[in-house]
Amino acid sequence: MKNPARRPSLRRQTGAAIVEFAIIGGLLLAFIYAIFEFGRMMFVYNTMQEISRRGAREATVRWVSDAAAIKSVALFGATTLPGGPEITSSNISIRYLRANGVDEVTTVPLDAGDNLSACNDITRTTECIMYVEVSVKNVQFSPLIFKAGAVTTSRPTNAMPQATTIVYAESLGFTN
Repeated sequence: MKNPARRPSLRRQTGAAIVEFAIIGGLLLAFIYAIFEFGRMMFVYNTMQEISRRGAREATVRWVSDAAAIKSVALFGATTLPGGPEITSSNISIRYLRANGVDEVTTVPLDAGDNLSACNDITRTTECIMYVEVSVKNVQFSPLIFKAGAVTTSRPTNAMPQATTIVYAESLGFTN
């Protein structure tokens, strides 16, 4: 006579589901956190692009001396951005370029009207502001979960690529 197959005792399986869930659940939470932080990093990158575009657009219609106002408008009127505290006005760089689009204007005209005169005068082309370049650079992305001293002695950072926009200098604040 054959012995019927014995089923393993259910008592030996008690707690196995909790251990399996702890292993899989930990990995799942880490994966969800990674997706969240990657999305925030892409948000910061996209915000850098938008700030450079807004700053360049604003710099084409304001005079050179209004750098603080240009940076404020580029940052959406805030000092720090929600979701992107890494970007501040110190990360925004404004340059006024000559007609070749590379060299920076060293001797700035007196005002926007004088800039138009410099652009039309062959002897003053080095003073002519033809293009405006706005760059957002030196932004260090830091994941939100890490706090200094909690997990490591310092927060891990990731250097974001520079965002630059160059546009034709329109009126630079010239009014009739």
